[in-house]
Amino acid sequence: MPFKCKNMEGCYMYNLLTTSVRIIRLQPFLTGYCEDSVKYLECARYKLIEIGKEPPSDLLPDGKKLTA
Repeated sequence: MPFKCKNMEGCYMYNLLTTSVRIIRLQPFLTGYCEDSVKYLECARYKLIEIGKEPPSDLLPDGKKLTA
């Protein structure tokens, strides 16, 4: 079994270093909402902005929260 630091999951730097994985995981939201001329209207972030509210930074377009 490969070594894993016991602090890895909560480590801020580890999360930064693995951002590329997060980008790949989030790519479907970009094409599914941001770049779709109809579906973007269903985006939870878009809806909040349209009524003058700031969306939480962890809010995904489908209304779910981004998890680590």
